[in-house]
Amino acid sequence: MRIITILLLLLTMGASAFATDAALARTLESLTSRQKTILYQYGTLNAWASPAQADSFWRVHQPELGKVTREEAGLLATELLNNTELVYAIKHPSRLQALRGVFTASRLLIGLAALVGAFAVIQLLGRYLPDVWQTLLRYLSPLFRWLFSPKMLTWELLILGVATIYGGPLLGSLEIRTVVIHTGLVLLWTQLTAICIRIPFVKYYSKVIKNIFDDDQYTPLQAFRYVGVPALITTAAVWWVMQRCADSWYAYELIVPLMITAFALPPVRIVERWLSRVLFPFGNSRGWRAKDQRMATYIVVSLAVWAGMLLLPVVYKESLLVLTIFLGCSLLGLSIEEVTNCGIPNYIWLQLVTLVFLCAVVLAGAQLEALLLMWAGLGGLLLYVLIKYWELPVVLGWSWKNKKAWGALGMALLIWGIALLIRWRPEWFAIFPAKI
Repeated sequence: MRIITILLLLLTMGASAFATDAALARTLESLTSRQKTILYQYGTLNAWASPAQADSFWRVHQPELGKVTREEAGLLATELLNNTELVYAIKHPSRLQALRGVFTASRLLIGLAALVGAFAVIQLLGRYLPDVWQTLLRYLSPLFRWLFSPKMLTWELLILGVATIYGGPLLGSLEIRTVVIHTGLVLLWTQLTAICIRIPFVKYYSKVIKNIFDDDQYTPLQAFRYVGVPALITTAAVWWVMQRCADSWYAYELIVPLMITAFALPPVRIVERWLSRVLFPFGNSRGWRAKDQRMATYIVVSLAVWAGMLLLPVVYKESLLVLTIFLGCSLLGLSIEEVTNCGIPNYIWLQLVTLVFLCAVVLAGAQLEALLLMWAGLGGLLLYVLIKYWELPVVLGWSWKNKKAWGALGMALLIWGIALLIRWRPEWFAIFPAKI
């Protein structure tokens, strides 16, 4: 009886805390930019100035905050102070800004002068030394043919990719740095693949990559050499860039070549028939297509990696988010009966696996305080509901033919009802630990 009383007390306290948080969230959402600025300044004074200064600031600016009480203002100010990042923006032109613009314009003019000068030199050479181009072409054409042969061009692009990856983090401009590094990563991956497959151009070796994932034409070792080795080296390159560059998006990209490497591992290819039984545990009278078994294997491997990432001492939330989106989209696709035609028992099992995973994503996002991860899980659940809204009547023998307009109207009502539920019970959809 005592345990039941304690549980009821905890539930009551949790419900009241969620209600308070929801009310504060509504208040914060209704504030203007000016009011949020006042609260941020008030929180700064509370944290770093004397109580007298904070009280004076509150008395002066309280009329601008409307019905916000001082207690609510303190809580909201603390929230803004802890979770707001100030961005420097220029409001009025100054002499320094004008001088910066002058220097930028001078660099652009120098580049333009170099281009115009080079064009003029070429024109002058053609006018006063008409035979110079034929002479150069005669002596240099063998060199150019060798330099631009398919094999040499592959190695040259690979060296260029390595150089841009190595030098990219040294660049100061964010935009130029991002373009240079990503160009290097693309060149590294594509040219390594061309070297491993021994086919120089993407146009031709892309068919080999497609066949590796669609059928069993290649052995597991060949698949790993053609796909896994370039992806593994690219993973190492992305990791190296992460250590040298503070840009955040490389953590999102790291998981992509890493998972492709895992998919191409020989043990995974060898046991894929057994791994696919995790998602298709029951038989199928029509037999299994190779691509369905392979996709199921990739999902099982991804689920294992996803669970392993949660157990790591340091969780890479960005990579976890990308893997979560891949798994969510894959499971939502497999949960559609027309995609796999896997039979009713397997269909029911896939629904259970999909729902358990999406709920686990929501709980993991709340536990790790990863808002995007939790939203990915909630978005996946919403998509699941909408997909089943259209699919279940068809599975049960009903047809949407000539009724799609009514179906769209019903879906609009369903989405509207979900939105009303979110506004009525926001605490059900934001299960973060309360810190306010």
